This record gives sequence, structure tokens and C-alpha cells, in this order.
Amino acid sequence: MRAYLVVIPFICVLSACGGGGSGSGSGSGSGSADYAAVAEKTSSQLAQICSADNILKVDALVPTQSGTLADERNWIRAFLNERYLWYKDIPVVSASDSRYNITGGTAWQNFARSIINYFDDQLNPKYTSTGVKVDQFSFMTTTYSWNQFAQGEELGYGWLLSEEGSGSSRRIWVSYVYPGTQSGSAIQAGLQRGDEIISVDGFKVDDPAVATSVDQRVFPSSSEIRRFVVKRNGQSVTQTFTLSATTAVLPQAEHKVVIDSMNVKWGYLLFNSHVESAQAPLRAAMSDFKAKNIDQLVIDLRYNSGGYLALASALAYGVAGPSKTSGKTFEKARHSDKRTSDDESLPFYSTDFDGQAIEALNLSKIYVLTTNQTCSASESIINGLRGIDVEVVQIGGTTCGKPYGFIAQDNCGITYAAMEFEGVNHKGQGGYANGFEPLCAVSDDLSRELGTTTEPMFAAAVAKHHGLTCPSLSASRALGSVGLQGLGSRSTKLMRPDWQRNKMLRSTQKGG
Repeated sequence: MRAYLVVIPFICVLSACGGGGSGSGSGSGSGSADYAAVAEKTSSQLAQICSADNILKVDALVPTQSGTLADERNWIRAFLNERYLWYKDIPVVSASDSRYNITGGTAWQNFARSIINYFDDQLNPKYTSTGVKVDQFSFMTTTYSWNQFAQGEELGYGWLLSEEGSGSSRRIWVSYVYPGTQSGSAIQAGLQRGDEIISVDGFKVDDPAVATSVDQRVFPSSSEIRRFVVKRNGQSVTQTFTLSATTAVLPQAEHKVVIDSMNVKWGYLLFNSHVESAQAPLRAAMSDFKAKNIDQLVIDLRYNSGGYLALASALAYGVAGPSKTSGKTFEKARHSDKRTSDDESLPFYSTDFDGQAIEALNLSKIYVLTTNQTCSASESIINGLRGIDVEVVQIGGTTCGKPYGFIAQDNCGITYAAMEFEGVNHKGQGGYANGFEPLCAVSDDLSRELGTTTEPMFAAAVAKHHGLTCPSLSASRALGSVGLQGLGSRSTKLMRPDWQRNKMLRSTQKGG
């Protein structure tokens, strides 16, 4: 199944892969009564009845039965009717529409496009008052890909990349290099934060004609060896690096203690994803901060798009400690009006998934570094701590705005995530669909190393602590190095599948 990941559309954002919009058989009204009326069986009764054309069914989490495309469509219909937060806003669609019975390609291609369109066309089509689509987060992906992500594994080169522009204006930079000893990885080859990728295997990043070839090599589908031509510090001279793609469990968190010029001892925690592999480094960070008696704490969430709420809760406990969190709710999951009995209040967990205790720092104030890639479970840390009156000073950019979450569900080797609940904190505060805005607006300067007091976001936190005013957005953008030609002044985006912006209550359920 690994080899299919490049060619199948399930790993994409559905609006981009499925075409979105409505076909000739779609309606724009809610039609919830009609929709519910045709859902004669429950999703449990319809689960794991798989089309012969679905090549992913071999990865289903439980035994499957032989079925048809219609059987998998029926399961989607029942699943959304039962679980979807906005079930009242599901558009009316006709299963007989040609969009959901595509022909003309291979059997697999026809199935994949049909099932994506069917799921995508039934998501909430409404927009917020600011013009943002209400549900820009529900998705489907392969169960193999989802499980790999949830465990913290990644097939790749051990880096995070940022992208700017498109076509002939496209540029790609290395934003972060994961620590590790894996042969052929970015760090072992000598790649650094701020390196600009010019080409891969001879395919130029800024050549529109080969954009797909660049993407396929930057995000490999198998163990591959690639040659990357890179510019460093804006220099005209290039270097060539040979990297080997492998599947590795990435730590997702690292930390250090930094003493600033005013002799304040700062704990710095870089936290990239709320997944299982983050547990050990998070425990180590909190223990080290406690042992070294830090004065202030910075949690860097600039690249953290979410994951398990339980890990967000455990980290928040470690920040605030037992006296502030005892008997308090970290996040309450509010479901639709038909599922109020499923509403769940998550406490501040004092242990992680493995039952290992989290060291408590007992802080009343922290600094958090954010960008528009800070999403979902990361936003829950901010909201959850504010719900118990821990002061969270936000530095950087406005977060992505995802107060919604889900329980991932496998059916026939495809994992579906329909937004099921909205999270609120102990005070009942939520509704941050437009994101959390920073107190100090600072851009991500890729020319500066993370975790240093010369890096603009960290520097702004230090300055704010010492009573200095926040830099203006224009001033912070000017902090970008000459070598990167003002990278911070233009729009960049982390190159990561949008479906990874998430928060979930627990791991993928098995069966129906």
C-alpha cells in the first residue's frame, strides 16, 4: 500500500482532490430530514462492506465483507448522519449522480474519485462571517497513512519545509531539521534551517512544468535516494546533498535551557506534533526544566498542527501543576444536539498515554510562539490554560482557528474524520474559528536558529518579559535576513498535508 500513496487522492485535502462544489444532483439546502430518512441502517451495520475496486481494503482494521461502491457510499451517508457536528447542514445529494459513479479511468481511479466526491459534497457548505468555510477540516485518508501519522512515523528525509508562491515564483526552504542518527537524513547530510531548495534530481522548484515531479520527490512514496541542489544564506553558490528517504519515528519535541542577557533562565520547548512519539521527549523536557529551576517557559508551537488532546492536556498539566488543575476541565467536547450524551469533559491529565507521570512546573504565566500552522490541539493548550487563569502570552502569528475535533474511523482501509465536536475550556470559552491573535506579531525568520534569543519570536518573548513593547508587524518582518530577501514579509506555508491539522479524542476505532 505504501507505493500507492503518491497516486491516490485520499492523502489530499478533499476540496482540492475531490473537486468540491455540487454536481447536477446536489442541492444547497440542508435537507436533513430527507437525508436522515434514507439512512435505514446504522454505520455499524454497514461497516466494512467493501467494493471490489477498493485496493485499500487490505489495510482495514477488522475483517471485511465483499460489497460494492454503493455499500461504501451507504456507510458514509450513515456515518455522517450519526456523527457529523453539522448534520443539519448536510446538502442533499443523489447517489445516482455521475459524480459518485465515475467512469472512464481504471476501476480503482473510478472508485476513488467517486467516493471522495460523495464524502466531500456532503460536508457543511456554509461560511463564517469572515468568509472562511465553516468546515475546512473534515477529511479522508488511507488508514495506513493515518496510523503512521498518529504513531509519529514519517516516510521522508527528516525535515519540515516551507513554501512560498507558485509557478515560476515558487520557492522552498528548510524550516526545521529533526535530530537523529538515521543515515541519509537531512541532519546527517548537513542540511540546515534556512537552506533554500533550488532543484531535486534536476527538476527546478520554480519550473511550473515539473511541479508535480518536484512534489513527488520532496514527499517520497518509498525508500528513495534523491539529489537536492541547495543555496545557503542567499548565496549564489549552490551545494548538492544526497538524501535517502526512510520511515523513521520522529521525536516531535526537543528542549533546552537558555539564559538571557538579564540572567533570566528560560526553558525552551519546541513541540511539533501531539503524537505518541512526543511523549518521552516531553517528559524529559519537563523534568529537566524542574531540575534546573527555570524562571520562565517558552513553548514553541509554530509548526504544531495538532494531534491527540490527551497529550495537550498532559502538557498543560505540567505547566500549571496540580493545585491549579485539580477538579478542572481541560477541554469539554460538545457534540451536536442529537449527541449530547456523548459530551465529554477531559481533565488535566497528570500522566501520558504510557501512564508515565508528567513533572509539574506550577507556573502562572508562560509564553507561546505561534503561526498560522499552530492548529487544533495546540490551540487547545492556549485555550485550556486560559480557562484556569494561567496567563498565556502569545507571540508570533494568528493561529489557524480550529476548535473542532473528531474520533478517526476506519472503513475498508480508509480513515474518515468528520468533525464531531467543538471544544471549550473550563470557563466554557471556545468559538475561536478565526484563530487566536498574538499579543506581539512576529514573523518566522528562517535565517535564525530556533531556541536562541536572537531568533525573532523568542527574542520578542524575552523583550516582553523585560517590559519592552512588542515590535510592530512591519518591524518584525524587517527582522528577516538580507540573505532571505525579507522572507518574513511574504506569505509562506508549511508544506504539510492539511488533514494533519487536527485534534482527536482517541486513536482510530476498529470496525463500525
